[in-house]
Amino acid sequence: MSHAAVGAATPGPLPEDQAEAFLESLQDRIYRSLGLTADACQQREWIGTQLVLPARLQQKAAELSRIDFEQYCEDLFAGMARDEEAPRPTRFERPHQYSILRELTAIIEDTLDELEFELTARPVVGTLPTRLLEPLMLPVPRSHSVVVVVDGSSLTYVNLLARALAQALPPAFWDGSVPPGGLDRFTFPPHGKHAAVRFVEMMLATLDGNPAQASLYLPESHYEQLATELCEAMELFLLAREYGRLVSGEQERATVVRREAGGQTFAVYQWSREQDMRADAVGLAVMLAAATARGIPAPVAFWAADALLSSFGILERAAWVLDTASGRSMGACPTHHDERRPWLRQVVGQWAEGRDAIDYADALEGVLDTFEAHLESRVLTPVPRLANVH
Repeated sequence: MSHAAVGAATPGPLPEDQAEAFLESLQDRIYRSLGLTADACQQREWIGTQLVLPARLQQKAAELSRIDFEQYCEDLFAGMARDEEAPRPTRFERPHQYSILRELTAIIEDTLDELEFELTARPVVGTLPTRLLEPLMLPVPRSHSVVVVVDGSSLTYVNLLARALAQALPPAFWDGSVPPGGLDRFTFPPHGKHAAVRFVEMMLATLDGNPAQASLYLPESHYEQLATELCEAMELFLLAREYGRLVSGEQERATVVRREAGGQTFAVYQWSREQDMRADAVGLAVMLAAATARGIPAPVAFWAADALLSSFGILERAAWVLDTASGRSMGACPTHHDERRPWLRQVVGQWAEGRDAIDYADALEGVLDTFEAHLESRVLTPVPRLANVH
């Protein structure tokens, strides 16, 4: 349903209409408390586009032939126009940001159909400034419908993480296979010397409240495709695990608690450890099926999910060091994300290609270890204290 129709007085609203109206009402309440209107949200995306687009066009003009560049521009502007015209569930959803969620939702729901998984409820997916890197699921009052909300900054986080990983990955690993000898000792490839710097910038910006505060840069052509694949696999995993909850009807057995955003409270589902583990398992299965169908090698897709969870653990350990100011090593603070990673290995190990995926991720453990060492050297250095936002 187009956002223009939200709130229309029609008798007996459909579940999706009711969920969209609930989401818009919640967004309105929270954004108003932050001093923002729906128009202001749209304006923010427009400003962001004006910052990125000229640099992107300049980069592509240097990389492509004249004919290819003209075709690139035609496709780019046609896609932006489609995003503007496409229906969105609320007035607060931003055209280009929401196009990412729309595509992810379509891919996941098509994959669920192909796997013959049935949903106990079909969610309305939208955005909300939760300051969290993973989605939340909300019950819609007086209905059996649910809303899944994603903080737009989590999409920025995933995008920047994928770029840093792609820069750091030795080219011999780009096709999803482990070369002879593996990665006995990790060293950055020549083009990846800035990868750790970019990773640290992103993590510090996230700890300070907004990953978009990290230095703006565009992916270079030689690793752009790999970064795109890693980013898509991470995004699919994050959203697919919420769909995984709806496959088994977890929302019917979950506890409802209150959370806060922008000084406003709202109800969300709270999951048990076992429910989270089941969501990770189904989410991984759906993500791998969707990713491989789109030409992403299974080991690369699995490593994307594994690296994402690893980054969450690194982030929480860094926040712990900053919060305690104890000067202790980040390794002294285990997180629940460190438990999730072995569980994903158990799940993928049941697949025919699972062993290859596990070997691939294990071979690349040095990438995240090196990133964490660079971040640790920064957070253990006396600097103005940053806030824990995740």
